[in-house]
Amino acid sequence: MLSTVYSRMNHLSSQVCCFFKASAFARKLLDIVCLCLLSTFLVACGGGSSGSNAVSDSQVTAPVDSNLTQPPPDPSPPDTQPPDTGSYNLGSTPQAVIDQCMSDNDKEMLTQVNNARSQARNCGTANYKATVALSWNCTLEAVADEHNSDMGDHNFFSHTGSDGLSVGDRVTNAGYNWSAAGENIAAGQPTIDAAMKAWLDSPGHCANIMSTSYTEIGAASYTVSGSDYSIYWTQVFARPRL
Repeated sequence: MLSTVYSRMNHLSSQVCCFFKASAFARKLLDIVCLCLLSTFLVACGGGSSGSNAVSDSQVTAPVDSNLTQPPPDPSPPDTQPPDTGSYNLGSTPQAVIDQCMSDNDKEMLTQVNNARSQARNCGTANYKATVALSWNCTLEAVADEHNSDMGDHNFFSHTGSDGLSVGDRVTNAGYNWSAAGENIAAGQPTIDAAMKAWLDSPGHCANIMSTSYTEIGAASYTVSGSDYSIYWTQVFARPRL
């Protein structure tokens, strides 16, 4: 097969060189071209595999992390549709709390959490039954907002604050007397949809969202420039001590 290919290349070479008056220089140049073509043909016939260290934008995932104080944890495109104000799922959140501190984004976040909890799901190898909706808590929202600002302003990503405090410490310092507390954090996701997808796709974060240990939630996002991530997200879960 190779001899036939080379013979045909030689024949092509002779014809082309004849067309160009068969100068010695042209013939040598054409021989080089023919050898290059033959080499390319051999590689194509041989097959094989290739690898690359390049990473496409769709492969880059923003970080998420979950934290519990006791056991019970490829960016999605931005959602251009406004929240449906007629289909919020706010659980048993009192109207006074809604009026006091809940924005439309807060309502959308709580709705997505409660909709997730309304369906049985697998969080990794753990199976969770559908469970009751959470209520919004303004104090937990303030704790989430404070931690987001801390991470964004000091350019770090961790449950441990720049002051060395944990989520349990932050909730306690805010005056919330808790029996269970936990936290999900994320950075870089552009929308609530994207942050929730990242959390639900991760067993630990999914477990926090589905846990029956909690009855209340507060969450926030923080947009910042000059940090590793342009936006930070925190969910704080808790159950008050009775």
